[in-house]
Amino acid sequence: MANKTRPKKVKAPYRKYVGGQGFVRTLGFTANSADEEQRSKTSGEITHTPQGTYYYDKETDSVVHLSVNVANSVTGVESAEAELEDGSVDAVLPLELFELILNFCTVIEPQFLRVCRSWYHISAPLLYAAPQLHSRNFGQFVDTVINNRKKRLGVYVKDLDLSNIIQSGKNSYVSKLLRRCSPILRSFTAPQTSFGYAPLISLKSCQQLQYLDLGLVSETVQLSELFSAIKRFAHLTHLSFPRSSIDCSGFREFEWPPNLRYLRLSGGITNEFVRETSFPRTIRTLEFSFCPQINEHSVYTVLARIGDILKHLYFHYPMPTLHGSSLDFVFRYCPNLITLQMTVDYCSKWAFSENILTFSSTPRPLRKLLLECSGNLGQTFKVHPDDITIALAEDRLPNLKVVRVSSKLGWDMKSSDVSDLISYLEDQDGSLYINY
Repeated sequence: MANKTRPKKVKAPYRKYVGGQGFVRTLGFTANSADEEQRSKTSGEITHTPQGTYYYDKETDSVVHLSVNVANSVTGVESAEAELEDGSVDAVLPLELFELILNFCTVIEPQFLRVCRSWYHISAPLLYAAPQLHSRNFGQFVDTVINNRKKRLGVYVKDLDLSNIIQSGKNSYVSKLLRRCSPILRSFTAPQTSFGYAPLISLKSCQQLQYLDLGLVSETVQLSELFSAIKRFAHLTHLSFPRSSIDCSGFREFEWPPNLRYLRLSGGITNEFVRETSFPRTIRTLEFSFCPQINEHSVYTVLARIGDILKHLYFHYPMPTLHGSSLDFVFRYCPNLITLQMTVDYCSKWAFSENILTFSSTPRPLRKLLLECSGNLGQTFKVHPDDITIALAEDRLPNLKVVRVSSKLGWDMKSSDVSDLISYLEDQDGSLYINY
């Protein structure tokens, strides 16, 4: 039976360290806290600040805090309930507000995970959403995601970029990473090496993938396995083929992703693949990059099918089977282009002539023209500045704003021909740029 005659235990006020103020005396929740607060109102003036409510006690010559406001910063200070002047209690901010604040932070520090359990659950998905990986931290990332199965940190990864991983990765590591990160993975860039059969099998589990870039892979990739892995990717919008791909068999049964908007063809793509494949009409950007087997007829076969809906078209060097004027008819097949990149090695001045670039009642929407050059002998004088200037003067390119040419073309920037081109571009609020 409790002894009711025992005097109540009174906790002495404690000293608390406050940033910028040093040690201050804070009222405890004691039996005589009401008397202390009443005495404070008579001995000092109460001050309200964003950091809290306090007053100056003349008798003890110290600052006494009556309440502490909720900390709302990314320094990791926990929110706490504190007593107000009138005895009421501050409402704790909901975790949704902390999550919104952290979403606006450009950098999520690992220290945020140590604030409290709630901050851990908020910061972990943000910290692992798009990890910045390189050769020095790749091993630690693999250990954290693969070996630590209890925390399952891989389910937070949305963007997995392994482009900087050269010799640190292994096929087993990449395969396990894809399986661990598959639930919400939306973007994946394959490493330059170590992407073989096992990663292709694990790639099938990434059903939410939207961006797939295999352009850096230098190992041999079976295209038939790639087709089998991505045929059910309903959300895939960007696809880059590997540059070292072989064995293009099975493409006739291949089903393209229904929402594909960007396609980069490279590697062992054959003429039969290009001619007999039904490219989806959803593609808006098409690139040809190092396709040693595709000839001129195959290129125009693709453009004849989807050239009218293309907005951006790029040709990269080298394309060994194309000759010096293979790309002269691009404008005829693609009237709605906004961006066009051509290599001077495979086109001539006739690409901008009135026979190819005809005048139309509907203004051609081309805004950016990129001219690249390999620098080989005989290529520097194939396209002259006057060829583009005449097209601008005759209103065949009324919306052209940017002309970017390679320095290997050998244009003299101080010549009158280049000055005339710049003058016409400035009349259309455009500019001329040189790539070095």
